Amino acid sequence: MDLSSSLNVLVVDDHDVVRLGVRHVLSRLDRPCVVREAANLRDALAALGERPADLVMLDLGLGDGFALGALPRLRDAAPAARVLVLSSMPEDIYAERCLRAGADGFVAKSALSTTLLDAVGSVLAGRIWVSVEQRDALLRRATGRAAGGELARPEFSVRELEVMRLIAAGRSTREIAEQLNRSVKTIETHKQALKLKLDAATPAMLVRKAIAYLGEER
Repeated sequence: MDLSSSLNVLVVDDHDVVRLGVRHVLSRLDRPCVVREAANLRDALAALGERPADLVMLDLGLGDGFALGALPRLRDAAPAARVLVLSSMPEDIYAERCLRAGADGFVAKSALSTTLLDAVGSVLAGRIWVSVEQRDALLRRATGRAAGGELARPEFSVRELEVMRLIAAGRSTREIAEQLNRSVKTIETHKQALKLKLDAATPAMLVRKAIAYLGEER
């Protein structure tokens, strides 16, 4: 990649203060940046249709959807772009799934700005970026060498994770169905699957276990 040329970046986050902060961090790169912004998936896809990007920096929880499920569409819209997920969601739950869905890296929003710059440089160079801890966990799982005392996590589909996130946020079944544009019956099916996987006997226990699993506080 020509380091003398401008880097075209699309920052996708529904919080203006985050987009502003990312702009500030990117200004410290050793090359000029042209930064565009999108607050939701619809605007992100439209922006990529108008002009390609070299780098897409993507939050997972957006106002109009859960970006994990939309990663393949973003990749199709910008096949040459590198995609770096910048999220407050737990890395140990979401990083591997993001990589499988087409992302090139995952950075926690709590990371230092220098770490974010390192991650940007890494994915632009064609490498995968996750934290050292997550890299070790991925290697252990890949080689079947789970750390002593490390419990296996149940496997969840992208839709189940999306429903779980909304359950943890206190949404009702009908609210989840409306937000995801699915039937109430479909959401109930997902909730039953989550109850089995999380060993939650009651709706209240499902909420508690969803919050605990995702590491979210309300």
